[in-house]
Amino acid sequence: MRRLNGLLGAGVLILAGCAAQPGGPGAFGGSGAVEGANALFPVASRSAALHANNGSTGTMMGAPVCPRDRDLVDYGPLLQPSVAAFPAGAKPEYTRAPRDFGRALNISAFRVLMDHDMARARRDIDALRAHATANAWLPAEPNNSAAGAVIEGMGSALPAWQILRQTPAATPEDRALIDEWLGRAARYTDAHPGENNAGAFRGANDMLLGAMSGDRARYQKGMDQGFLRQLRAMRPDGSFPLESDRGVKALENSSRNVSLMVYAAQIGLSQGVDLYATEVDGKSLTDAVNFLIRASDDNALVDVYASADRNPGDAGPFRPNAQITPFGNSARGWIKLYTDRFPGTETSRALLARVELPRRIQADTVGGGVTCYASRI
Repeated sequence: MRRLNGLLGAGVLILAGCAAQPGGPGAFGGSGAVEGANALFPVASRSAALHANNGSTGTMMGAPVCPRDRDLVDYGPLLQPSVAAFPAGAKPEYTRAPRDFGRALNISAFRVLMDHDMARARRDIDALRAHATANAWLPAEPNNSAAGAVIEGMGSALPAWQILRQTPAATPEDRALIDEWLGRAARYTDAHPGENNAGAFRGANDMLLGAMSGDRARYQKGMDQGFLRQLRAMRPDGSFPLESDRGVKALENSSRNVSLMVYAAQIGLSQGVDLYATEVDGKSLTDAVNFLIRASDDNALVDVYASADRNPGDAGPFRPNAQITPFGNSARGWIKLYTDRFPGTETSRALLARVELPRRIQADTVGGGVTCYASRI
């Protein structure tokens, strides 16, 4: 296992060397040298591999793992509600509008990654420019609920922008305008205390944005206040104090936190830092995964915490031995990445015994089109 000491400096040194990456083969190479090309995965080379013709089927190699035409969501009706998510003069509050727009944009961008449809890319960029021009997702005053909504929106928009900013459709003006807007939105989310999975999500966002823009301080902040902070707070048994007390949703919320930490670890790999194998005070990401496995088999292990029933939401009051599964559809993305990173281990075998992974997975807590950017083809 990799220890905490020395990890932070390694991330800074590696990030400093990756601020500018040359464009690779295929349509994405036409945009020339683009800053932060490998913030999650090598966009140009991955795009070329996905776009290549499969001689046996006559389709693109990425067709089985990337979004299909029927997966695309018309974000036209979602655009204005997202741009105007926080009206001037109104008290900021949580809204799903940024999340819903971000999800639809993400699917579109990953489709572009495979099919090189630059007209679609231009539409996607214009949708982000509309947000940047309006200074969207920036309420007039700090509010934790509003910050949570912005964190969710950025969770899908940032991976999409990593793709779109490297297409020939993106201009230097586009990059400057949208990068600056996303930086302002990220600074707004800094006000959130970030102690639960919202902090893990913000941390992953900060890592991705920092790597994309060459902002070493934000990348480092994301790794420390997101991933490493979660490990520090985790109990020795692998449970998260601010997720495991959530009544019958304790394991489901814990799985979401694990998902976001896996996402951060994936971003870290692109920068040469292995957070998957990192320990803090003797605790690692695998400890959290193993707790999910044990507690899903024996709810009593988590019910001792879940009985506090803090903020149970719409799941109803706490009931013993009634945990919502942590291995639902939303967990497939992180399980795919984790089991790819640790193939054949006892933990990975236990996960795959509980969840069947389809070839195509879309999961916004791990960057959206996870199989499109991570599956072997």
